[in-house]
Amino acid sequence: MLNARLGEIAQKPNAPFLGASVGQGSLVRTADATTLSAVVPDGGAVAGLDAIFTESERVARFGFTQTELDRIKADVARSLERAVAQRDDEDSADLAAEYIRNFSTGEPIPGIVYENALYQRFLPGITLADVNALAKTWAPDGDRVVLVSAPEKSGVTMPTEAQLSAVMTGVANKTLTAYTDTVTSQPLLASAPTPGSIVSTKTEPEYGVTEWTLSNGARVILKPTTFKQDEVLFRAFSLGGTSIASDADYIPASTAASVVAAGGVGTFSAIDLQKVLTGKAASASPYIGDVDEGLSGAASPKDLETMFQLLYLRFTAPREDPAIFGVLQSQTRAALANQSAQPDFAFNQALTSALWRDHPRMQPMTPERIDQMDLQKSMAFYRARFSDASRFTFVFVGAFEPDAIRPFVERYVASLPSTHGDETWKDVGVHAADGVVMREVRKGIEPKSRTAIVFHGPFQYDQAHRVAIRAMAMALESRLRETLREDLGGTYNVSVSAGYGKIPIERYTVSIAFGSSPDRTNALVTRVFQEIEALKTNGPSASAVTDVRETFLRDYETSARENGFFLREIAARYEYGEGLKDLFGLADFYKKIDAATIQDAARQYLDTSNFVQVKLFPALTGAPATPAAPASSGK
Repeated sequence: MLNARLGEIAQKPNAPFLGASVGQGSLVRTADATTLSAVVPDGGAVAGLDAIFTESERVARFGFTQTELDRIKADVARSLERAVAQRDDEDSADLAAEYIRNFSTGEPIPGIVYENALYQRFLPGITLADVNALAKTWAPDGDRVVLVSAPEKSGVTMPTEAQLSAVMTGVANKTLTAYTDTVTSQPLLASAPTPGSIVSTKTEPEYGVTEWTLSNGARVILKPTTFKQDEVLFRAFSLGGTSIASDADYIPASTAASVVAAGGVGTFSAIDLQKVLTGKAASASPYIGDVDEGLSGAASPKDLETMFQLLYLRFTAPREDPAIFGVLQSQTRAALANQSAQPDFAFNQALTSALWRDHPRMQPMTPERIDQMDLQKSMAFYRARFSDASRFTFVFVGAFEPDAIRPFVERYVASLPSTHGDETWKDVGVHAADGVVMREVRKGIEPKSRTAIVFHGPFQYDQAHRVAIRAMAMALESRLRETLREDLGGTYNVSVSAGYGKIPIERYTVSIAFGSSPDRTNALVTRVFQEIEALKTNGPSASAVTDVRETFLRDYETSARENGFFLREIAARYEYGEGLKDLFGLADFYKKIDAATIQDAARQYLDTSNFVQVKLFPALTGAPATPAAPASSGK
């Protein structure tokens, strides 16, 4: 309840902190601790400490309200109810963690059914007086440790011990008033929209997929599953995204979804919306990407209608909130204030700059760019992107039956406004640099280095090539781990990842990244290219091929029992115009992985005449000069 209050404060103009939290838990096995923490702007440590102690004191003096307690009880009861519903689908890792706590700390493990019975028995009997009595004693005056962490830079002064002590002792003498809980009995929707209809149905029984075309032109894809008994996921998407915006309006367009999410929906602020959704397991959040926009969300089957109502409101009633917009700007500016001093930021910025040729749309958000945010432009762009439901595809995966979900689709999706336009994405020229590009960054004082090597080029976007490039990346990562870490002891970790896209052009990236001591960086880079050439020349070992193949099959076996996997994969195939056959035949693709698959992919995608290489060295120490690129690069 106190965390909820702190969350409200953080969303007010000129808030003393960007975010704050409180909690109780085990400090070590024999001692518990109450923790109050806050993230504050530069120079705001004293004000932030004062704010969290003030709210703690307010609770101690006046307690909580009955409506606050009622909300928490409803949320706790609902979470236990959902846990019981999904008891047969609990992740092994969660069960293992319980066994570990039972062994190490003696925590009982009666099982979720019995635990829920305890909550049902005792939760109703917890009174406001019980909670308020606890609030007076849960943060005692003694045994306190205060830790302040701040950037070492001009203009930032650390508070003194006396200042911090004065804050903690001074709150007892403050004049405070009781918290007022604003509640509403209004429903999410004042009136239900007039339903549309389903005008055509297409089924693919071999995949368990049903496709509906609605009267407003929207398309709905349904994939019922039995993986989790209390989970329904959805994603809605259409093509366009920020590519529709001009370069001058890119910042308002790219921040539009965040602005809308912060503002709430309909007549409800974001805070009021949280309260209205008490005891509900339902969400629907907007996003706007480079070439698409849409919503993503989830619900318990019990709360499906609430999820559909949120979906409807996200399309039709985004809420404009100038005060929250100002808070969003201020919080983002404060959060970014010190990023330019961070070596990792400088490294990532140099990599992005080199790879995307300093394209204005690929620049990081900075305090200066926040000034380009514009509430009116963001709201207008958002409304334009969500004004035509006929361009959208809605994918639903989870514990439902088509007949049960049909009334909600007709009322809340088929009723969305449509103009039946044909707007789509535009190519705004964000293309990777050609040739070999090498850069060095010198930042920070820690004796450590980072290296990134990114290969890129044209790509044939189909399932066979996607499997091949991923298999090659996994084989190369294993090979580099054995040499750079195990044999040479030069790094704790090395990663190789493959990426690919179809819009605006079909291209791939293969990224190699590792950290090391600065004096070993160049030798390790040389070894990376030697291993690349060996993989291209000799191919992978038989054991490496087996490891890759079995890992892919094992991961697929796990993923094929997860709603999130099918939501992501089905949505991607409809968005990019692919059929479902390859998705449900992935195991066959993985079984065909062999040495030739990996070697051919290495020759095709590890093109040493087309890559970007960036190294990070500390600023205050020397480092060897960057060696020349591999002889085969043509540099």
